[in-house]
Amino acid sequence: MHTRLASRWILLVLMTFTMSAARAEKLTIERLFSAPDLSGPSLRAPQISPDGRLVAYLKGAERNKDRMDLWAYDIAKGHHRLLVDSSKLVPQEHALSSEEEQRRERQRTSSLSGIVEYQFSPDSRFLLVPLGGDLYLYDLRAKPNEAVRRLTHTASYETDAKFSPLGRYVSFIRDQNLVVFDLTAGKEIPITHDGGGVISFGTAEFIAQEEMSRTTGYWWSPDEKRIAYTRVDESPVPEVERFEIYADRSQVVKQRYPAAGAPNANVQLFVAPISPAAPTAPPSVAAAGAPARVDLGSDTDFYLARVNWFPDGSALAVQRESARPEDIEFVARRPGSRGDAAAVERAQRQVG
Repeated sequence: MHTRLASRWILLVLMTFTMSAARAEKLTIERLFSAPDLSGPSLRAPQISPDGRLVAYLKGAERNKDRMDLWAYDIAKGHHRLLVDSSKLVPQEHALSSEEEQRRERQRTSSLSGIVEYQFSPDSRFLLVPLGGDLYLYDLRAKPNEAVRRLTHTASYETDAKFSPLGRYVSFIRDQNLVVFDLTAGKEIPITHDGGGVISFGTAEFIAQEEMSRTTGYWWSPDEKRIAYTRVDESPVPEVERFEIYADRSQVVKQRYPAAGAPNANVQLFVAPISPAAPTAPPSVAAAGAPARVDLGSDTDFYLARVNWFPDGSALAVQRESARPEDIEFVARRPGSRGDAAAVERAQRQVG
C-alpha cells in the first residue's frame, strides 16, 4: 500500500515538474520557425544504395533546419555519418537561376537550401551532389578529406543532373542546353548549342511539370550510347505577369503561361549518339554526334507525357496526349526511322 502511494507521489511530482518546465519557455513566432526544430530532427529524401549497404538521406543543419546536409547510415555497422556539410563545401549561398527556382517550386522544395537532391552511381561508389549551382562527386571509398571532386565551376547554374545508366557520364542542363560530362576523360560533351530565350533543350515545360509530373526532358538509353531529349519552343505561349510577394516587397515577374484554350509550347523529340570523349579533344570539351529527330506525326498540338527506352535500347516508347484530354496515344519509335504511319505503332484509347 505504502509502495503504491509513494509511486503515485513520484508520478505527481514528475508531472508537475514537466508542466512547469513546459510553461517556462514561451513559444514566440521566432522560436517556432528557428532551429532546432521543435519536432526534433527529421530526414528527407532517403535512398538505399544499389548494393543495399547504405541509406543516404538529407537532414537539416543544427543551426539552420532548412539548410540540408547529406548523411549516410551504414546498415551493417548501425552507424550514421555526415558525408557533405553543405555550409563547408559552399559557404556562400548563391541565387538560384530562374529555371532552378521554378523547378524547385514545382517540386515543393523552394523553402530549402543546401543540398536538396543527390543520386547514387549505379555501382554505389559515388554520390552526385548538386550544390550552389555546380556539381560535385563524392567518393564513398575515399578518405573523407579526399572524397569530394568538383565537376563544374561555372557562373551558370547546372540543373537536373543525373548519372548515365552504366555510370560513365553525368548529364545536366546548363543555359537551356543539354550537356554530358565524361567522368573518365574529365571532359564535357555539349549535346545541344542553340538553347536560349524561348528555346530550351532537355527541360520539361510548364504543363509537363505542373500537370503531368514529368520533371525532366531527357532520357538515357540503357547502354548509354544514345540520349533522347526534348526541344521546347515557347514562342506560341502568351506572356503574363505574376506577382511574387515577400515580407518587405513585391516583384512583378513575366512568365509564359499556357492558360486553358491558349496555344501550348511546341515540343519535339530528338536522339543523339554518345561516344566517349576522344583523347585528342580539347582539354575540357568534346563533341557529340549529329542528332536525329524522332517522327511523332504531323499533328504538333500535343503534350509529351512520358518517354522511356525499351529495355534493349532498340526503340523509344512515347506517350502523347492531345489537346483533347480524352485522347492518349502510345507510340513505339525506333530512333532514326522516318516515313509514313506504318513506321509508327500506335495504340489509342478513349478515356472515360
